[in-house]
Amino acid sequence: MCSGIGLPSGKSLFQLQAERILCIQKLAAQSSDSPRNTLPIHWYIMTSPFTDDVTRKFFESRKYFGLEADQVTFFQQGTLPCVSDDGRFIMETPYKVAKAPDGNGGVYAALKSKKLLDDMSSRGVKYVDCYGVDNVLVRVADPTFLGYFIEKGVSSAAKVVRKAYPQENVGVFVQRGRGGPLSVVEYSEMDAAMTTEINQSTGRLRYCWSNVCLHMFSLEFLNQVANSLEKDSVYHLAQKKIPSIHGYTMGLKLEQFIFDAFNYSPSTTLFEVLREEEFAPVKNANGSAYDTPDSAKLMLLRLHSRWVVAAGGFLTHSVPLYMTGVEVSPLSSYAGENLEAICRGRTFHAPSEISF
Repeated sequence: MCSGIGLPSGKSLFQLQAERILCIQKLAAQSSDSPRNTLPIHWYIMTSPFTDDVTRKFFESRKYFGLEADQVTFFQQGTLPCVSDDGRFIMETPYKVAKAPDGNGGVYAALKSKKLLDDMSSRGVKYVDCYGVDNVLVRVADPTFLGYFIEKGVSSAAKVVRKAYPQENVGVFVQRGRGGPLSVVEYSEMDAAMTTEINQSTGRLRYCWSNVCLHMFSLEFLNQVANSLEKDSVYHLAQKKIPSIHGYTMGLKLEQFIFDAFNYSPSTTLFEVLREEEFAPVKNANGSAYDTPDSAKLMLLRLHSRWVVAAGGFLTHSVPLYMTGVEVSPLSSYAGENLEAICRGRTFHAPSEISF
C-alpha cells in the first residue's frame, strides 16, 4: 500500500485515502455553520509486525500527506501459531514457533488490547468506518453511507456489490434462518447449487450480495464485539506456505475475519453500491487474471474520466480510451462533485492528473 499502482500522479493507495480524508473534512467545513468547530477525522491504521515499521516511516517521510501527525494512529494486529495438517506446531527455529498475522478480524482484539476503543470514546467518536486498504476506489468516511447508517439506527452496516458472475470467488451475505442475523458465507463454503441458485421472484442470483470489506459500526457495538470474540473466538483455516526450520512447508494459518462481527449484531443493514464506482482491489501481481494494480488503475481512470465528461470536459488520447483515462486528485473532488469550474469547456489529454 506504500507503493504506487502506475497512476499518472504516482500516488500510493495511502496517499489517495489521506487526500480523500482531507477533502471530506473540507466539504464538511464548507457545509457547517461553524467551520472552525469542525472536528478532524481520526485515522486508525492496522499494521502487522512485518509491516508496522515501514508503514510508520512511509507516513513520516511524506509528512502524513497533509494530515496532522496526531490525527493518525498506527496499531499492530496480533499473531497466531502456525500448525501442520496433523495439528503440530511448525517451528521457525529450534526455539521459536512460526507465527502469522491473525487476519483482518484481529482488528477487534487489537483495538481492545491497545485501548483504542477507549481512545475513540474519549474523542467523541460514535461511528467507525472500516475498510480494506487495498481498495483503490474506497470512499473513506463516505457521508452518504454514514447518513444511511444513522438513519437506519442499526449496529452495523455493509456496502455490497452484486456478484459479477455465479462462480466469482467472493463471500456473500446470507440470513441464517427466518429472522436470523445477517452474516457472511465464504465462497469456499458454498456448494455449486448454492452458488447458482436463482431467486424466482427476482430472476437474479439468490445469494448475490458480495462482501467487499466496506463496513460501518457503532462504537457501542465494536465494544460488544471485542468482548464477545474474546470469550468465543472464531478461527478460520488457510493453507499456506510457511517458513520453517526445514524451509518453506505447507501448513495451516489460523485467521479471524472482519465479517465475523456480523454474527453478533442485533441489527445489520446492507447498502448496494456500484462495483465500478467503489470497488477496485489490489490483491494480485500484474499478469494475474484479476485484481491487479493495472486493473485497479484502469477502473479509477475510467471512473474519473466519466466525472470529467459529466462536468463538461473533453478528453483526447493517443491510445484507445478503454485502455487509459484521466485521474482527478482527491483534493479536487471526493466523488465527482465540484468539477464544473475546473472542467467545463476544457480538454484534457489522457493519461494525466487533474489537480487544482
